Amino acid sequence: MLSNLRNATQKLHEELEKENLAGQIISHDISLEDYKLLLLQNYIAYKITEAEIAKYIPSYQSDKSDQLAKDLENLKVDTSISEEFQDKFNITSYEEALGAAYVVLGSALGGMYISKEIPNCPELNEISRPNFFNGDREGLKAWNKFVKKLKAEDFNETQIAVASKKAQETFEFFGSVFRETSLIVQNS
Repeated sequence: MLSNLRNATQKLHEELEKENLAGQIISHDISLEDYKLLLLQNYIAYKITEAEIAKYIPSYQSDKSDQLAKDLENLKVDTSISEEFQDKFNITSYEEALGAAYVVLGSALGGMYISKEIPNCPELNEISRPNFFNGDREGLKAWNKFVKKLKAEDFNETQIAVASKKAQETFEFFGSVFRETSLIVQNS
């Protein structure tokens, strides 16, 4: 299952990284306004995907959207546009939930790397300590627990295909949220 998910999403993952504002954190040239937009984009995508995943995986735990909500509140960013995306992503099975969880939990690895670069961004010197890009290892622990769970289960080809397709759709959803949110914010 794991290698199929990785192979099915590799290209989409690379494309999303190229168009994501997080790259500006890595290069240390992100503005405060772009940082706020990055947090808003992630808040919308995580809030919706986490709620859907939890419907089919009761033990699923992720607090990414809660962390993002705190950061956005600290920066006084209005999150009401998240409602415009509410019906654009849904999950209908356990296997689909696994595919989406692969994307959401897997992002912890990149988040840890990004968190180390925030102090090097001159425009972000005045922000309070981030809740989302916090660098703690809890996200990594959740990822490792998820991987262990995937390896412990036996999946048939159909289940793997369903999970892989939803993982791809999750990356596509994140990409559309990032693009559409940018347009909405620019036009407001």
